[in-house]
Amino acid sequence: MKTIFTFLLILFISISSNAQKTTSANQNNGTFTSGIIPATQSFKITKIYPNPVKDLVTIEFQCGVSGDIQVSLFNILGTEVKKWEPLYFSKGEQVLKTDFSSFKTGIYILKISSSDQVCTQVLKKI
Repeated sequence: MKTIFTFLLILFISISSNAQKTTSANQNNGTFTSGIIPATQSFKITKIYPNPVKDLVTIEFQCGVSGDIQVSLFNILGTEVKKWEPLYFSKGEQVLKTDFSSFKTGIYILKISSSDQVCTQVLKKI
């Protein structure tokens, strides 16, 4: 039962992620499939590696505007296991390295948020 729940959660997150990519692609063409015109993004995750992660994970993202970003980590059950202090980033490309060595093996959801936007990424800790 737990395995099925984990599979469904990962599947749901993957589908949501692909839907966001499709919406972003359509925005570049000037069409909006959802009918909602989104506000300008304050940041965009460009790359997270390695995934699966053993000790150190690198998060690369692009900031559209300067401001604070909050990084949190949730286990597969949705319990917040770590919340880092808010970080201030300037406009432009940014790199954030985070130590995962103290976390148990499993599936985690990394949440990065600003005052007007939330991005999530599934990470596997080995």
